[in-house]
Parts: sequence; structure tokens; C-alpha cells
Amino acid sequence: MEMRPAVCHALQVLFHKVCGRGTRVSRLQLALHSEAHSQAEVPKFHYVVETDTDEDWFDKIAQWYDEEHMLGLAAVPGLTSAMRLINLDARCEEGDNRPRSFACYDLTNPEVLGSPPWLAVRHTAWSDVARPHFKNTLRTMMMIIEP
Repeated sequence: MEMRPAVCHALQVLFHKVCGRGTRVSRLQLALHSEAHSQAEVPKFHYVVETDTDEDWFDKIAQWYDEEHMLGLAAVPGLTSAMRLINLDARCEEGDNRPRSFACYDLTNPEVLGSPPWLAVRHTAWSDVARPHFKNTLRTMMMIIEP
């Protein structure tokens, strides 16, 4: 069920009271989820790439993600899950710099990002065309802490 913008705003007001004014709440919509090569293994790391695109490149980048990049990375040993999310609230107000796109990967270990299969997917002809149109990219590696 999709959260209405008014509910998102109410949550943001609550977070401001608890966490301070710099906190933002965004609604994320699942655009793609792919089970991966090592889906039977337990992920130990969560890797997120947040990004925007040049004007008029969002749909082309989404096509690249959905038709080549995410599916290629899903086949890499050590990847347990790959998904792409869209921030429905990005650019909703003046000065809003929230990223519009999130690519999320669950990994068995961080060395997967330097493996030959991962690097092969990152260095395709289509990747070389798409990647220069990324803007404001932030990459974050997180360790999954089990209870």
C-alpha cells in the first residue's frame, strides 16, 4: 500500500521533533527486485548507490539498470539480492537535494565489489554511456548486524 504524501509529511514533522530539522522522510517505490546468484547465502553487507541523473536521462538510466546492470550484477557470486528503488518525494520542494534513485545490493562480503565478475558488469559499453550522466552519487557500504 502506497503511503500518501500527507502521511509522509506528518512523519517528517515527528522526526524533526525527535531527530532535528535536518531529517527528511521519503516514500520509496520498488522498481526492480532480483534474486541473485548467492541468494541461499546469508548477506553480511548492504551496499547502496544513491544517485540522480542529468536532465532527460532518468528513463534511459532506468532502462540500463533494469535491462543490463541489475540483472548482470545479480549473476555475480556473493550477491544475495539486488533491488532498485525510486524516491517518490525527490525534488518535491525548493532546494530539495534528495536522490531520486537507489540501487541496493546485499552481499556476502565487501570484496564482491572488486571481483572480476562484478567489474565486468560495471565496464560494459552501455555502462560507459550511462554512468557519465549520474549526478550527486553517494555510495554507502553497511555491515548487517545480526541480533
